[in-house]
Amino acid sequence: VEVWGSKALDVPEASEEELVELVEVCRGAPFVTAHVRGVYMTWDPPGLRREIDFVARVGGSILVLHPICLGVVKPEDRLDVPEILRLAGYAAGRGVRLALENTPETIWLLDRVLEEVGDDPETTNLGICIDTGHARMSCDAGREPVPNYLERYAGQLVHVHLHDNCGESDEHLVPGEGAIDWPSVLQTLAEIGFVGTAVLEIHPSVEISVVEGIRHALTFLAGV
Repeated sequence: VEVWGSKALDVPEASEEELVELVEVCRGAPFVTAHVRGVYMTWDPPGLRREIDFVARVGGSILVLHPICLGVVKPEDRLDVPEILRLAGYAAGRGVRLALENTPETIWLLDRVLEEVGDDPETTNLGICIDTGHARMSCDAGREPVPNYLERYAGQLVHVHLHDNCGESDEHLVPGEGAIDWPSVLQTLAEIGFVGTAVLEIHPSVEISVVEGIRHALTFLAGV
Protein backbone atom coordinates (compact mmCIF):
# COMPACT_ATOMS: atom_id res chain seq x y z
CA VAL A 1 0.00 0.00 0.00
CA GLU A 2 1.15 3.55 -0.69
CA VAL A 3 -0.13 6.28 1.62
CA TRP A 4 -0.17 10.06 1.82
CA GLY A 5 -0.11 12.16 4.96
CA SER A 6 -3.25 13.96 3.78
CA LYS A 7 -6.45 13.02 1.97
CA ALA A 8 -5.59 14.94 -1.20
CA LEU A 9 -2.77 16.94 -2.75
CA ASP A 10 -3.14 20.19 -0.82
CA VAL A 11 -5.40 19.66 2.19
CA PRO A 12 -4.39 19.63 5.85
CA GLU A 13 -2.55 16.58 7.07
CA ALA A 14 -4.30 13.76 8.86
CA SER A 15 -5.36 14.45 12.42
CA GLU A 16 -3.68 12.56 15.25
CA GLU A 17 -6.75 10.33 15.58
CA GLU A 18 -6.71 9.54 11.86
CA LEU A 19 -2.98 8.94 11.96
CA VAL A 20 -3.29 6.43 14.78
CA GLU A 21 -5.92 4.57 12.75
CA LEU A 22 -3.72 4.71 9.64
CA VAL A 23 -0.77 3.25 11.55
CA GLU A 24 -2.97 0.37 12.71
CA VAL A 25 -4.32 -0.32 9.21
CA CYS A 26 -0.84 -0.25 7.66
CA ARG A 27 0.39 -2.95 10.03
CA GLY A 28 -1.51 -5.48 7.92
CA ALA A 29 0.17 -4.57 4.63
CA PRO A 30 3.09 -6.61 3.25
CA PHE A 31 4.90 -3.33 2.70
CA VAL A 32 4.13 0.38 3.08
CA THR A 33 5.46 3.24 0.95
CA ALA A 34 4.45 6.88 0.90
CA HIS A 35 4.15 9.69 -1.64
CA VAL A 36 5.14 13.23 -0.81
CA ARG A 37 2.18 15.58 -0.36
CA GLY A 38 1.47 18.43 -2.75
CA VAL A 39 2.26 21.03 -0.10
CA TYR A 40 5.86 19.75 -0.05
CA MET A 41 6.32 19.63 -3.84
CA THR A 42 8.94 22.35 -3.61
CA TRP A 43 12.47 22.58 -2.18
CA ASP A 44 11.59 22.50 1.52
CA PRO A 45 14.08 20.43 3.56
CA PRO A 46 12.23 20.88 6.90
CA GLY A 47 8.98 19.83 5.22
CA LEU A 48 10.64 16.78 3.69
CA ARG A 49 11.96 15.82 7.11
CA ARG A 50 8.38 15.94 8.39
CA GLU A 51 7.34 13.67 5.52
CA ILE A 52 10.16 11.26 6.39
CA ASP A 53 8.96 11.22 10.01
CA PHE A 54 5.43 10.44 8.76
CA VAL A 55 6.71 7.50 6.70
CA ALA A 56 8.66 6.12 9.64
CA ARG A 57 5.64 6.39 11.92
CA VAL A 58 3.38 4.37 9.59
CA GLY A 59 6.07 1.73 9.13
CA GLY A 60 6.93 2.74 5.59
CA SER A 61 10.09 1.84 3.71
CA ILE A 62 10.10 4.38 0.85
CA LEU A 63 9.17 8.04 0.35
CA VAL A 64 8.51 8.92 -3.29
CA LEU A 65 9.57 12.45 -4.29
CA HIS A 66 8.90 14.43 -7.45
CA PRO A 67 11.92 16.18 -9.01
CA ILE A 68 10.51 19.55 -7.97
CA CYS A 69 11.01 18.44 -4.34
CA LEU A 70 14.76 18.73 -4.95
CA GLY A 71 14.35 22.24 -6.32
CA VAL A 72 15.02 21.40 -9.96
CA VAL A 73 12.54 22.31 -12.68
CA LYS A 74 14.70 23.97 -15.36
CA PRO A 75 18.20 23.02 -16.57
CA GLU A 76 19.65 26.16 -15.00
CA ASP A 77 18.36 25.25 -11.52
CA ARG A 78 21.06 24.07 -9.13
CA LEU A 79 20.95 21.09 -6.80
CA ASP A 80 21.82 21.61 -3.14
CA VAL A 81 23.76 18.33 -3.07
CA PRO A 82 25.04 18.58 0.54
CA GLU A 83 21.52 19.16 1.88
CA ILE A 84 20.06 16.39 -0.31
CA LEU A 85 22.62 13.98 1.12
CA ARG A 86 21.79 15.15 4.65
CA LEU A 87 18.09 14.51 3.95
CA ALA A 88 18.88 11.06 2.59
CA GLY A 89 20.96 10.35 5.68
CA TYR A 90 18.14 11.54 7.93
CA ALA A 91 15.79 9.15 6.11
CA ALA A 92 18.25 6.27 6.38
CA GLY A 93 18.42 6.77 10.14
CA ARG A 94 14.67 6.17 10.26
CA GLY A 95 14.65 3.15 7.98
CA VAL A 96 13.25 5.08 5.00
CA ARG A 97 14.67 5.23 1.48
CA LEU A 98 14.03 8.20 -0.81
CA ALA A 99 12.90 7.45 -4.37
CA LEU A 100 12.90 10.10 -7.10
CA GLU A 101 9.97 9.62 -9.47
CA ASN A 102 10.15 10.32 -13.19
CA THR A 103 7.66 12.85 -14.47
CA PRO A 104 7.16 13.22 -18.25
CA GLU A 105 10.36 14.04 -20.17
CA THR A 106 12.75 13.87 -17.21
CA ILE A 107 15.64 11.65 -18.29
CA TRP A 108 17.85 14.75 -18.31
CA LEU A 109 16.84 15.52 -14.75
CA LEU A 110 17.13 12.00 -13.32
CA ASP A 111 20.54 11.62 -14.97
CA ARG A 112 21.69 14.91 -13.51
CA VAL A 113 20.61 14.01 -9.98
CA LEU A 114 22.37 10.65 -10.20
CA GLU A 115 25.50 12.28 -11.60
CA GLU A 116 25.70 14.96 -8.91
CA VAL A 117 24.34 13.10 -5.87
CA GLY A 118 25.50 9.57 -6.72
CA ASP A 119 24.09 6.58 -8.57
CA ASP A 120 24.34 3.86 -5.92
CA PRO A 121 21.20 3.77 -3.75
CA GLU A 122 23.01 1.65 -1.18
CA THR A 123 25.47 4.50 -0.67
CA THR A 124 23.26 7.57 -1.10
CA ASN A 125 19.90 6.15 0.12
CA LEU A 126 18.36 7.83 -2.95
CA GLY A 127 16.89 5.52 -5.60
CA ILE A 128 14.56 5.86 -8.57
CA CYS A 129 10.81 5.23 -8.83
CA ILE A 130 9.63 4.66 -12.39
CA ASP A 131 6.03 5.67 -12.99
CA THR A 132 4.81 3.69 -16.00
CA GLY A 133 2.18 6.26 -16.94
CA HIS A 134 4.64 9.16 -16.88
CA ALA A 135 7.12 7.13 -18.91
CA ARG A 136 4.45 6.32 -21.53
CA MET A 137 3.81 10.07 -21.98
CA SER A 138 7.51 10.80 -22.55
CA CYS A 139 9.20 11.29 -25.92
CA ASP A 140 12.77 11.22 -24.58
CA ALA A 141 13.14 7.43 -24.38
CA GLY A 142 12.50 6.16 -27.90
CA ARG A 143 9.64 4.12 -29.30
CA GLU A 144 9.36 1.86 -26.23
CA PRO A 145 9.50 4.48 -23.47
CA VAL A 146 8.36 2.41 -20.50
CA PRO A 147 10.80 -0.51 -20.96
CA ASN A 148 13.53 1.96 -21.88
CA TYR A 149 13.03 3.97 -18.69
CA LEU A 150 13.11 0.76 -16.65
CA GLU A 151 16.27 -0.47 -18.35
CA ARG A 152 18.03 2.89 -18.12
CA TYR A 153 17.58 3.07 -14.34
CA ALA A 154 17.79 -0.65 -13.57
CA GLY A 155 20.70 -0.07 -11.20
CA GLN A 156 18.81 2.54 -9.17
CA LEU A 157 15.25 1.20 -9.44
CA VAL A 158 13.69 0.65 -6.01
CA HIS A 159 9.97 1.25 -6.63
CA VAL A 160 7.44 1.25 -9.49
CA HIS A 161 4.07 2.94 -10.00
CA LEU A 162 1.80 0.82 -12.19
CA HIS A 163 -0.95 2.49 -14.21
CA ASP A 164 -1.94 2.99 -17.82
CA ASN A 165 -2.80 5.78 -20.25
CA CYS A 166 -3.14 6.41 -23.98
CA GLY A 167 0.06 8.45 -24.17
CA GLU A 168 -1.38 11.96 -24.10
CA SER A 169 -2.50 12.63 -20.52
CA ASP A 170 -1.88 11.20 -17.07
CA GLU A 171 -5.12 9.22 -16.86
CA HIS A 172 -4.06 6.65 -14.24
CA LEU A 173 -6.09 3.95 -15.97
CA VAL A 174 -6.30 0.35 -14.85
CA PRO A 175 -3.51 -1.62 -16.60
CA GLY A 176 -4.84 -2.95 -19.88
CA GLU A 177 -7.15 -0.01 -20.54
CA GLY A 178 -4.53 2.18 -22.23
CA ALA A 179 -1.68 1.92 -24.72
CA ILE A 180 1.13 0.50 -22.54
CA ASP A 181 2.62 -2.79 -23.77
CA TRP A 182 2.36 -4.65 -20.47
CA PRO A 183 3.95 -7.95 -21.60
CA SER A 184 7.03 -5.93 -22.57
CA VAL A 185 7.00 -4.02 -19.27
CA LEU A 186 6.78 -7.15 -17.12
CA GLN A 187 9.37 -8.94 -19.25
CA THR A 188 11.74 -6.00 -18.79
CA LEU A 189 11.25 -6.03 -15.01
CA ALA A 190 12.07 -9.74 -15.01
CA GLU A 191 15.12 -9.30 -17.23
CA ILE A 192 16.64 -6.56 -15.06
CA GLY A 193 16.01 -8.65 -11.95
CA PHE A 194 13.79 -6.11 -10.23
CA VAL A 195 13.09 -7.10 -6.63
CA GLY A 196 11.74 -3.82 -5.26
CA THR A 197 8.19 -2.79 -4.45
CA ALA A 198 5.39 -1.76 -6.81
CA VAL A 199 1.94 -0.28 -6.29
CA LEU A 200 -1.15 0.18 -8.43
CA GLU A 201 -1.68 3.93 -8.72
CA ILE A 202 -5.03 3.84 -10.50
CA HIS A 203 -8.16 5.95 -10.79
CA PRO A 204 -10.87 3.50 -11.89
CA SER A 205 -13.63 4.81 -14.13
CA VAL A 206 -16.90 5.97 -12.58
CA GLU A 207 -18.60 2.83 -13.85
CA ILE A 208 -16.80 0.59 -11.35
CA SER A 209 -15.79 0.89 -7.71
CA VAL A 210 -12.21 1.34 -6.55
CA VAL A 211 -12.15 -2.24 -5.26
CA GLU A 212 -13.37 -3.54 -8.62
CA GLY A 213 -10.70 -1.48 -10.36
CA ILE A 214 -8.00 -3.02 -8.19
CA ARG A 215 -9.40 -6.49 -8.83
CA HIS A 216 -9.45 -5.89 -12.59
CA ALA A 217 -5.86 -4.65 -12.50
CA LEU A 218 -4.57 -7.63 -10.53
CA THR A 219 -6.45 -10.09 -12.74
CA PHE A 220 -5.06 -8.45 -15.89
CA LEU A 221 -1.45 -8.37 -14.66
CA ALA A 222 -1.65 -11.97 -13.42
CA GLY A 223 -2.90 -12.98 -16.86
CA VAL A 224 0.00 -11.21 -18.54
